[in-house]
Amino acid sequence: MRSRVNGRGGAAPWCIALLTLAVACGGGEGDEGATTDDTDEDALVTYWQDVAPIFYSRCVTCHQAGGIGPFALDDYAEAKQWAGASAAAVAARTMPPWLVTDDGSCGSFEGSRALAPEEIETIRAWADADAPEGQPRTDLTAPEVEVLQDAVTYETPSFVPEAEGTDVAAFDEYRCFRVDTGLTGDRFLTGYSVEPGVPEMIHHVLVVIVDPEAPGAGGVKNKELIEALDAESPDRDGWPCFGAAGDGVQPRGIPVSWAPGQGISRLPEGTGYRISDRDWMIVQVHYNLTDDALAGVEDKTSVHVRYEDSVEREGHFYLPDDLLNSLATGDPVQLAPGEESVKYSFDFEPAQILLGSGAQTGELLGIFPHMHQYGRKQRVELIEGDAGPRCAADVQRWDFGWQLYYFYDEPLPLTLNSKLRITCDYDTRSATDPVLPGWGTNNEMCLAGVFIVPDP
Repeated sequence: MRSRVNGRGGAAPWCIALLTLAVACGGGEGDEGATTDDTDEDALVTYWQDVAPIFYSRCVTCHQAGGIGPFALDDYAEAKQWAGASAAAVAARTMPPWLVTDDGSCGSFEGSRALAPEEIETIRAWADADAPEGQPRTDLTAPEVEVLQDAVTYETPSFVPEAEGTDVAAFDEYRCFRVDTGLTGDRFLTGYSVEPGVPEMIHHVLVVIVDPEAPGAGGVKNKELIEALDAESPDRDGWPCFGAAGDGVQPRGIPVSWAPGQGISRLPEGTGYRISDRDWMIVQVHYNLTDDALAGVEDKTSVHVRYEDSVEREGHFYLPDDLLNSLATGDPVQLAPGEESVKYSFDFEPAQILLGSGAQTGELLGIFPHMHQYGRKQRVELIEGDAGPRCAADVQRWDFGWQLYYFYDEPLPLTLNSKLRITCDYDTRSATDPVLPGWGTNNEMCLAGVFIVPDP
């Protein structure tokens, strides 16, 4: 999972309204007074009249002074320099970052950044015409750079990671740190963001909630397992933790799953995740040190959490990944090397979450696709009993650099007979050996995080 800032569903609240752009086509049939020059002038697509409204609506949250984008799109001179690259990026649908199919064929999602075909065509036509400026205007307002309001900030210690050097984490270190929640009673997490200290080395950040008195592996209390893990490296902060909060520790939930491209995540209105003053909050950071220049570099990462005293509906987070879980079997799944398409599929049954809350039904409110560098596509299907599959989420162009939590406009209903079929598609042509599941960036995962809210 790694760094950037965005919003709703893992994505900042970009303006949702879809702009209907009418590009004049000049004099038509019967317009006898129009000359060729007049027609060309009328048909000209300009920055201020046609393209700027799209950029301000969809792109300027990041691409402005102080934003995370590497250049500004609310400034004509700078936008012109990047016209060709912008047109290519929107045509490939790599920008604005929105990985799930969002044309109504496979779920509908809040805060969609996806551009309409006519918007993509407008940007292309502008770039092809050498990006003319048009008449400057002052009625467009750049959205403010997003910050999570009323948030509590938790920080990891200043830490210098060291690569594990193993087959499943050759250039990686997974480290867990316990942070004091400061809570004096039950509260509900309703939003979060992560501020990586050194973005180049942060692959993902999780917040794992643990009941210290609950039994973990072998019936040993979670707190005793964590204390033993922590004692293994007394000269370093934290402890190694490939599995959530550490080997054998049984988490109560993982309400924060942060990866590159994901900034401010807001849970759907009226929902939240319960955290008690008795819970331990564990921050897991995956450090990736593929770049030799990062050796010896110190990181300090912040997690910002917004709480509410109460919510209408309590939700639960889960991170199913049977590809990764196959490591525990002693006979892990191996993805064939040298193939353009290698698929892996498994089923996840939400009944365990529903029954754990004493419910018979519920709703799927959010989905978080995740793979590593070999990933190319992911599809999640909802299957109800003997009925045929219904598309729940579809990623056709996986991008490791932009990983978002997507929340549904219309939640998907769940029963005890529901199951989610998760299928990942990998391109292993660059691999000469079988690709193993694992925690390292050069290994693979097939993870689809879910946010499920049981019915009362």
